[in-house]
Amino acid sequence: MDLSRALQWWEEWQLRVLVLGSLSVQCHLAFFAGSRKTNIRPVYRFFIWLSYVGGETVTIYALATLFNRQKKRQYHSGSNVLELLWVPILLMHLGGQISISAYNIEDNELWRRHILTAVTQVTVALYVFCRSWSSSADQRLLLAAILLFILGVFKCFKKPLALKRASFNSIVNNFHSPAQMTTENREVELEKYIQEARDFVQLNKQDPQTSDSNGVSFDKKITTYEHRDLLSKSDKLFVDYAYVYHDRLTKLKSLWLLDKENTYDALCVGLSKTFNLIYSRLFKVDYYGFPAAPGCRNHCSSLVYLLNHLLLPIVPIGLFHISHKEAYKGSDIKVTFLLLYITYLLEISATLTTASFYTEWSDRIAQHNLIAFLASNRRHSRLMGIAEFLQCKGLLDTYFCLKPCYSSKDITMLVRSHVKNGWLSHIVDIESYWRFSDTRGHWALERHGCEGILWSAETPFDESIILWHVATDLCFYSKGTCPPDSECARLCRQISNYMMHLLFTNPEMLLPGCRRNLFIIAYGELKAILQGDDDSTSPLDEHQLTQRIFSMMESKEGFVHKAWELAQELMQIVDEKMWEVIKDVWIEMLCFSAGRCRGYLHAKSLGYGGEYLSFVTLLMSHAGLETSVERQQRVQLRLPKQERVRIAKERVQEAASSNQGGTDQSTPQGMVAVKEEENAATPPAASEACSGLAAEQEERAPNASASQHGECVAPAVEIVVAP
Repeated sequence: MDLSRALQWWEEWQLRVLVLGSLSVQCHLAFFAGSRKTNIRPVYRFFIWLSYVGGETVTIYALATLFNRQKKRQYHSGSNVLELLWVPILLMHLGGQISISAYNIEDNELWRRHILTAVTQVTVALYVFCRSWSSSADQRLLLAAILLFILGVFKCFKKPLALKRASFNSIVNNFHSPAQMTTENREVELEKYIQEARDFVQLNKQDPQTSDSNGVSFDKKITTYEHRDLLSKSDKLFVDYAYVYHDRLTKLKSLWLLDKENTYDALCVGLSKTFNLIYSRLFKVDYYGFPAAPGCRNHCSSLVYLLNHLLLPIVPIGLFHISHKEAYKGSDIKVTFLLLYITYLLEISATLTTASFYTEWSDRIAQHNLIAFLASNRRHSRLMGIAEFLQCKGLLDTYFCLKPCYSSKDITMLVRSHVKNGWLSHIVDIESYWRFSDTRGHWALERHGCEGILWSAETPFDESIILWHVATDLCFYSKGTCPPDSECARLCRQISNYMMHLLFTNPEMLLPGCRRNLFIIAYGELKAILQGDDDSTSPLDEHQLTQRIFSMMESKEGFVHKAWELAQELMQIVDEKMWEVIKDVWIEMLCFSAGRCRGYLHAKSLGYGGEYLSFVTLLMSHAGLETSVERQQRVQLRLPKQERVRIAKERVQEAASSNQGGTDQSTPQGMVAVKEEENAATPPAASEACSGLAAEQEERAPNASASQHGECVAPAVEIVVAP
């Protein structure tokens, strides 16, 4: 009897439950989908994913249930009319929310399936509505239904169109037409770019200081805004496109003239805009051909947006209020009011939260630590034993991590200093430009006079990560080597833990071919060292466990022993200098990995909160250094070095002469105007990138070149900036 009543209740309330369930899912997405940019727990991401995947399923199921109910009915009732009024609202739910169009980057490639789904649902919905609507129904409800159908059909197709626009090929096709190659001598053009960049950085050695906005002139504020705006655009590197030399030089100059605060803010906004492009419906077209978020400069678009999202939806609500509702069930009237009002409030909230969603980005850096992993397993040995028996320990290991750190800005500034030092003191020609991108600790060790441990940088990159990670921990917890207030030591360990996180959870981003199982091998070596240790009396604290490992080291081979030898060598250095050496090595390793990670992997990682490595890659791209695609398209050097440098300098002088005393409208204030030359390896042109920025007058005079250790040094350049 109870089962019969339950089935009868479900038969009567099934459609209402499904419709309200669909509405609840849309509310969850509207308020929480945007939090994917911030630091949220994996369980919250799981519920967002569940709402994204399940929301469409619930909506389609509700539409199918409604269609079947209309087919079975032989007469038109009041509730029948109200149920038909729910159809266009469900179509609006099918279009999703503005803050999430795709959860994973692969979802964008399924736009054809979503278009087919939208066409099918809209067609069937219109057919059922026209066939089932009662001619005796209130005409105000009919007008409300027509307006809702206009909105529903429009929004239903928004999602598949947004997916198509964010698909990989569509983004690439949005670029400007590929430029024709203007020279057959690519190596000379690359050398010319390096010499122009070196000329500029040598004349702007002083690092811009962050100053109080109240004490900065209006012109200075405008110039800073222009540089920041240029660097905060969605970047081509996320679709593995390389910039032409002219654009690389322009971006380098903008980065060089920005202070630390504005540099970091520009990187955050750039990542946020790229996320908006790929995973949401916030877009417009910027100078480089990338879509971005909708703005108010296009008044026509703003008017359509306002009409479609704020003004038009309120008309059906008013019509429903003044219609005759006596013939309808009270429950259906309440459900209709809920659907109309909450759907309208969702449109308002989406409009109000767009501004904050547009620029927000997380400063979280994930952390993994080998010794902490061992300490955790020893502390929860019974739980690990049960997990291993159930064959799910590998899954638990994947989700193990330390609490994330929030030193993104501090580490980014270390990378910025490293890049600037490279341009100022290392890069003088193509060969040194490439060597700087290829170094992964060599330059730091040679610069600090630590040639005795160069062997640690000569091993395969994933093995070097293990060695320096364990050595950093051994140095960090050894007596007397880590003062409590050592900021450098803290940052070194955070970078070390982050690189270990990449090796263990995301090795394809660290470097193609990196072996994740090296983490397990090193973990096994640590367990073997502590094999005779009694778990009940052994220290569970990470600090004490590290010291125990240090004191029990007997093995003569393996990663841990090599790391112990490396730590012994490092601890022979004065404490403060030791951490400077470790810091510089880790920064070089971080940049080495960033310069070899594909842009597609960076774009993919943005979907689950992003990797800090994307900050570093974006900064290196802005600094005019090699990214992954540019490294793969390196030009073959054929000319003698002296001849190549001589020709490049002559072209720099020709470009300076052609611009001397003139005005270049495409160059921001404080920057040297250059003549655009296309790189054959990177065909897309973006010469319009800085059009409309403030004019500049400049005079450049070649000085006598100098030679140091056989390397050619670019001629000095004088810049005169118009007031």
